[in-house]
Formats: sequence, structure tokens, C-alpha cells
Amino acid sequence: MIVSLVHWKNRYIPALKELLCEKIYECRDRQEALRVLPDADIVITFGGGDGDYAIPIDGEMLAAAHGLRLVLSLSSGVEKLPMQALREKNVAVCNSRGAHGVSIAEYVLGGMLVMSHHFHQFLRSQEQSRWKPIVRGEDLEGGTLCVIGAGSIGREIARKAKAFDMNVIGIKRRPEPVCGFDRVWGADRLHEALALSDYVVMVAPLTSETYHMMGEAEFRRMKETAIFINVSRGDTVDESALIRALTEKTIAGAVLDVFHEEPLPPESPLWGMENVLVTPHCSGPTKNTQRKTIRLIYDNIVRYRQGGELINLFAENQTY
Repeated sequence: MIVSLVHWKNRYIPALKELLCEKIYECRDRQEALRVLPDADIVITFGGGDGDYAIPIDGEMLAAAHGLRLVLSLSSGVEKLPMQALREKNVAVCNSRGAHGVSIAEYVLGGMLVMSHHFHQFLRSQEQSRWKPIVRGEDLEGGTLCVIGAGSIGREIARKAKAFDMNVIGIKRRPEPVCGFDRVWGADRLHEALALSDYVVMVAPLTSETYHMMGEAEFRRMKETAIFINVSRGDTVDESALIRALTEKTIAGAVLDVFHEEPLPPESPLWGMENVLVTPHCSGPTKNTQRKTIRLIYDNIVRYRQGGELINLFAENQTY
């Protein structure tokens, strides 16, 4: 039986039901999940930063799910899942890596264009009916972009950045040539890459290695004219250090889609900063992303039942 732990109204589960022509049991709370998990071999959930949209999997739930064999995450991240316990139970975990690449890459390039051509300031002026020309915009052409995390999303960002004639540096745990990047360096050369870059994008998954990967020292290595963009997870960045860097103009600005605490608290100084664009963790979801994710989940269910090779088996993509 397939059980969904996603507790908010969405189009993923209805679409999967239609494709599979079978029932998917949708749990709305933990007690309901505990009742049906003993019959489940497949669980659908959010494993990453969207984990608040799903009932968390804990030890008692895993013990109840004695027939569980496959967990499918609607998100690319899986940091909200009890991975060690799932491995011990020999449960396969697959994420939705690849489904969000285009939408997040377009968000990143859009954020770069907004900041480089000051659209965020023009929008504020428009709200106040003020005619305030700005003549210090910067073209992306010839600029240098550092992509921290040269995985599938990072490659799509790099590919689109090359269309703007940018120089692109990738940071990867195991450096190797990657299509779309002019250079790919290891994390040991992050500071060198930061000093060269006009835009820095954090897209690496949250792991013990990437927690607070961008901190005080890293922001001080960036150019004063540089823009920082985070579409990964809030905890990959020391948010206090970022706020200081923005306040002290150590860097020029930031485009932020993820935060330590979500929703971002009303008292956060990030809301009122003129050099910051805040979005509510929405760089990934689009209609196109949803279609790709639904197809990916469907394909993995079919492959699992036919004994085929699973797509995005988590052990294959734990690095950035």
C-alpha cells in the first residue's frame, strides 16, 4: 500500500492516484499515520526544507511501518528524514533531484538581473510614485559567478549563466570538469573563488560539511560589490554573519529564498534592508516542477514494483 504523509492540499497525490489507477492513503495527522503504516510498503513525503508540509517520520512510526521498503521525497532535500534509521531497516530513499533545476536556475538568474539592474529599488519608487533614475546598473556580461554546489541544479544555473556570457566557477566536494563551468574547484579553494566573484550562489545540499559553509570569514572574502544568493537551505549560511555583512556593506546585497527560521520572523532585520530581496522559500515550485516531480515519483513506484533500478536513490547523490 502507498501512504502519503503530506498533510496539505496539493496536486501531487491526486495526479499520482490518476496515473497509478489506485488508492493512496492520505494521512492528516500522526495518529492516522500510525494506524495505516503497518500496511505500507511505500511512503510519500517531503524530506527536506518543505518538511513542515508533511507528518515527520519518527522512531515509533518506523517501528509501526514494518513492511516499509521505499520512501519517496517530493523535495530534493532529505535532511528531515531519519536517514540512519531508514538505512538500518534497509529502506530505500529517493528524492526529486533534477525536477527543480530549471525553475531554481531561472529564479537565480532573475534575482541576479533584479539586483544588477536595481529593479527592487524601482519597485519601491513606483509604490511611492517617485521618479528616481539610477545610472549605475551592471550588466551580467563578463561578470563572474560562483556556484557552490555543482550538482544538477548548479549545472543548470551555470548553463543559463553562460548564455549571459558570464565566467562560471563551481565549488564541488570532489572537483572534476563539469559541463557549463569554466573551472570547478574543491571547497579548499572557496575563499579564492569568492574573491573573484561578482555573484555567489549557494545551492549545495545541507549536510554536516555545508552547515554554515558561508560565515563571517567567507563574506569578508567577497567583493564589496558582490551579491549573495541562497536557494539551498538556511542553515548553510551563518545568518547573523550575513546580516552583519549586509549592514556593514561588506557585500552589496543578497537574494534570499531560505532562512534559519521559516517563516522568516517579522522582527528579522532582513525584511527592512533595501539591499535584500526576500522570497518565502518558493524558488523551486512551479507548474513545470510539479509535473516533473509527479512523473519522477510515478516512475519510481513502477520501477520498484517491477524490480527495476530506482531513480535518485539517495546513496548516489549525497555530495555537492
